[in-house]
Amino acid sequence: MINFIDKHYEKITWFILLLGFILLFVANEYLSIALFSYLIIKSIKFRKSIRTTLQKTPRSTIIIYALGMITLIVTMTVIMLYSSRFIQKYSISIPFQYIYIVIILFSSLIFYIWFMDFLVKLWGKKQASN
Repeated sequence: MINFIDKHYEKITWFILLLGFILLFVANEYLSIALFSYLIIKSIKFRKSIRTTLQKTPRSTIIIYALGMITLIVTMTVIMLYSSRFIQKYSISIPFQYIYIVIILFSSLIFYIWFMDFLVKLWGKKQASN
């Protein structure tokens, strides 16, 4: 199965993206299946680089990134819950809801990358001074 995915990676990826785009407008409740499948296919394709990166990364850095991701998920949940009340109150149209979600997710991704790099550098300086 893994060899099949390695051989037909491009076709499978485009199929999942097309399926996700169709599900976005037809059946939103099944969109998570397409997204999860895309994540699995990507992780199988790049399994060697993921393994080497995890082996080279110190445990403390992995823990910092994991705690940061948990904090990000909690924060994003709170933001989405409170903003959904605002969206329902003013009955904002669906295309603007998707645009809002993309903006929130993209900005949180940029903030997460910047903040985690800052924390890892700060932790590295702290370890070097000890």
